[in-house]
Amino acid sequence: MDLIFFLSILVSVFSLALVLVGIPAQIVKNYREKRSGQPLLTILIAIGFYASQIAFFIATGAYLPLTSFFVGIIMWGVTLVQHVLYRKNSG
Repeated sequence: MDLIFFLSILVSVFSLALVLVGIPAQIVKNYREKRSGQPLLTILIAIGFYASQIAFFIATGAYLPLTSFFVGIIMWGVTLVQHVLYRKNSG
């Protein structure tokens, strides 16, 4: 098995686990408490990270991990919307 393909599988599995377990748990918690559980800077850094990874994978032709990073940027986008909606209750 090609090393790059194997590493792409690992990146995909772990990033999917993060975006399908960790981030949704935060979104549900935010919704229940009607407040943002993350500081704005953390959310913006995460969105920047996912956007840069998407650009990197497209530029290098490593398309396998893209799905998980697209899902991740959508999930962090939801937390950003929650931050805006619940900012009065945060703090």
